[in-house]
Amino acid sequence: LLRHGRNSPPESISGKMKGWVIGVHSGCPLGNVIGIRAGYRHYGGMRTPDLDLRVLQLLLVLALTGLGLVGAAMVRTEAKPRPLHIPPPPDFELRLSADGQELHFSGVVDFGLTEALRGLIVRHPEIRRVVLASQGGYVAEARGAVSVLRAHGLDTHVEGHCASACVLIFAGGGSRTLTPTARLGLHGYSLRGDDRHMGMIDPVAEMQRDLAIFRAGSVSEGFVKTLSALPQHPMWYPDHAELRAAGLVTAKPGYLGRVP
Repeated sequence: LLRHGRNSPPESISGKMKGWVIGVHSGCPLGNVIGIRAGYRHYGGMRTPDLDLRVLQLLLVLALTGLGLVGAAMVRTEAKPRPLHIPPPPDFELRLSADGQELHFSGVVDFGLTEALRGLIVRHPEIRRVVLASQGGYVAEARGAVSVLRAHGLDTHVEGHCASACVLIFAGGGSRTLTPTARLGLHGYSLRGDDRHMGMIDPVAEMQRDLAIFRAGSVSEGFVKTLSALPQHPMWYPDHAELRAAGLVTAKPGYLGRVP
């Protein structure tokens, strides 16, 4: 860009370049313009104020255009509604009996069961027994349901099928009864090969928490040890005689209330 005569001293080039270097290293459009103007001043015959003004106007237009584009992008980003994560409704039902003494639970042991159960029992203190019908679900909610049952001294009863986490809730009842055709399904915790930890959860430790619920319900230690050794598959359905001998079933069918 710089044209210089062959006989010009080298130091004159260095001096004339100072203005250009200052402009380039300033890092801003205005600094570039100042550098350009300074460079022009070192060249006596290159005073072009019209060119300087055009360059300055062009840089200002580019800067304003860039700011406008950034502002428009920010407005569009803020105006876009955030997607709402709406969890599915709980997959269970709680229903009061006609006389108000029984609360029938059916469906999945799902999130929200503990709070729903607690709310209904508080609003209906006449409830004496919870009738269970479930294939299982989340162990954490089963533990919460057990704490509610024990806090209010409620009994549990099964008329049809109760398996997995449902049996844990059943064990939380004061008096635990079955109809002649009822079945309780039990299985062990799953482990992946030699890895006994899945993330932050230790299945062995979690199983011990649940076995403590059976022990607190006066279930025999022999039965508890059997539970601790069960595989995940297949489901184990002990007969009624074995359940009564182990103390998991505490009263005869049809009994409503605690064993004296």
